[in-house]
Amino acid sequence: MKKIYFLLFMIAPMFMIGQNLVTNPTFADGLNGWTAGPTASYTLPSLITNDGHNDTNSAQYVATATTGFYQEIPITGGNQLVISFWYKASGDNTDARIWSNYKDAADAIVYQAAAATDDPLRNNNGYLPTATVWTQHSITVTSPAEATKLVLAVRAYNNGTASFDDFSVTQAPLSVSQNAIAGLKVYPNPVSNGKLFIETDANAERIVAIYDLLGKNVLNTTTSNSEINVASLNSGVYIVKITEEGNTTSRKLIIR
Repeated sequence: MKKIYFLLFMIAPMFMIGQNLVTNPTFADGLNGWTAGPTASYTLPSLITNDGHNDTNSAQYVATATTGFYQEIPITGGNQLVISFWYKASGDNTDARIWSNYKDAADAIVYQAAAATDDPLRNNNGYLPTATVWTQHSITVTSPAEATKLVLAVRAYNNGTASFDDFSVTQAPLSVSQNAIAGLKVYPNPVSNGKLFIETDANAERIVAIYDLLGKNVLNTTTSNSEINVASLNSGVYIVKITEEGNTTSRKLIIR
């Protein structure tokens, strides 16, 4: 039975690749699945039935104050998300934007970055440029390890008209190669005490490189020891790349 559960756990992410996780993404079912907010004063957009991107329906704000709508989407933390939607916005290039975040298992808000100005789902993503025809906006991010939900939210701003349609969120595991190094063990994962252990059948000298999710090399060492000191790394999700005897394997690594 344990083997069956393990196999299901391993193959489940494969079925999520390319699957749109958004409920009612084209407003074919009206505004069902969508909620005004997250701020209490926000209102739902109007349902437009004669001006959609691929069909007749879309959602539109003629905003007299800052407003927005959202839905919470279950995700698996530490995976890559591709978020996209189509929009039209008339005004001065400050009339609409994506304004999203994450939640953890306790329903606490989790941001993509420590500062809102650096957050690709917040300020750092900027306003949507004015567009008089349907225009796609797409962003690729990696969700925080502790995230269990994506709060997919968009905003419209005072004196602006903004329309939205064809929302999509797809999820895929971070690119991780198959185990080309015989007997490779990388543990513990997550790491909580600053010590990572790497063992193989050969236990030969190996190059260990660790990268953050922006692709920056944050640790690089050549060693034949099994213990790697990762105490200098901040909490987060990384990729550890191991090369031994001409074979290379990458694994997702979580530091707590």
